[in-house]
Amino acid sequence: MIHMLVLHPSLIITLDENRRILKDYYLGIQDDKIVYLGKEKPENYDELIEMPKRVILPGFIDSHTHVAMTLLRGLKDDADLMEWLTKYILPMEMRLKPDDVYYGALYGIAEMLRSGITTFMDMYYHEIEIAKSVADAGIRAVLSYGSADVFFNRNPEEEFQIAEEFKKDLEELITRKNTKDRIFFAYGPHSPYGCTKELLEIFRDKSKEENIRIHIHLAETLTEVNNIKEKTGYTPIKYLDTIGFLSERVMAAHVVWVDEEEFAILRDRGVHVLHNPISNLKLASGVCPIPRMFKEGINVALATDGPASNNRLDMFREMHVAAIIHKGVNKDPKTVPAKTVMEMATINAAKALGIEELVGSIEIGKKADLIIIDLNSGPQGTPIHDPYSMIVYSLDQSFVEHVMVDGKWLYYNREYTTIDIEDLREKVQNIRERLMEEAGITNPRVA
Repeated sequence: MIHMLVLHPSLIITLDENRRILKDYYLGIQDDKIVYLGKEKPENYDELIEMPKRVILPGFIDSHTHVAMTLLRGLKDDADLMEWLTKYILPMEMRLKPDDVYYGALYGIAEMLRSGITTFMDMYYHEIEIAKSVADAGIRAVLSYGSADVFFNRNPEEEFQIAEEFKKDLEELITRKNTKDRIFFAYGPHSPYGCTKELLEIFRDKSKEENIRIHIHLAETLTEVNNIKEKTGYTPIKYLDTIGFLSERVMAAHVVWVDEEEFAILRDRGVHVLHNPISNLKLASGVCPIPRMFKEGINVALATDGPASNNRLDMFREMHVAAIIHKGVNKDPKTVPAKTVMEMATINAAKALGIEELVGSIEIGKKADLIIIDLNSGPQGTPIHDPYSMIVYSLDQSFVEHVMVDGKWLYYNREYTTIDIEDLREKVQNIRERLMEEAGITNPRVA
């Protein structure tokens, strides 16, 4: 007998190759995979859950974040990127202990699950602690240590070795925790301004040699563009291209400042762009020109960025803003439609991270990473004309009832199954108070 869990919702939005929307279908799950999709109820199953007025979606993929920065959320807002990063964030991050990062990441994962995020890509320090939080929570992630020899005053070889040590530690954790196909490694050179040319070249060569993806911030602000141009004679995108850095293995976050020639460079090199609309707006970095990127055939994924610059890990809010900001900027209501935004949050992101064979759509053989939306959660769930439009323009994370990763419920009936959220809240607040005390900072607005 097949041991199968069967879900029977009103709608299944597959995001498969044909973008099928299935009405009154059964979805069968065996172990960690989707094994059945059909109009007829399977003959053999262990459990059947009827889900009237529910919609099943593939799990959202947050393609760029710094999840442990929940600890620094609200530390400094209403500042531009360089002031925010150099005067406030980096000095405080130097005080973070490994356990701090573990709990900050776990808290961020709880926030992600609540908005239907089942996979994320991260870049941070003490990244092995984030890997431990991923393993314990049951979520899926691509993890990179944020390498920056310029920031840390280390030589390129020394900084690269730290990334290699993280890779080795991560491989051991994956084996020990049995998390193959749930935790993945990527190189993480922070940015063209955070890394020397020598370090970027090391990552370029190792990426090609070992077929490992690279996660990098790129062309985020006009200040970055001007500074890199002053130092190298090139814009950040052209600078990386001149040293042979750009390829289909590169996952570039932000990419806000792109000149006319650089769209072709990004397209021809196969670079994946990770769009962070809310963070870019909040830091006044600008608006990534994704309508043009789509016309050029560049793959664009959606991301929240970190919870200290967004300040939320909420894919519903990110999708909504991504859909409307480009309409206003381009004065075109047809640009970046709701369906495209959902693709950015699912299958496009899976392609960017190199895991599209596992996740990103609901198809037989793929991992059972699912979001179940309860349309009865609010008046915005009725009526349904266009499911894509309803989800992107009308719904929010309060409609998320259950979230599954690898065939396991991590968020069920709006409660966490692997995370003690109350205990985490207390730990995060205690870490915040210690950090502020160590830094000698008092905030008169917080008692």
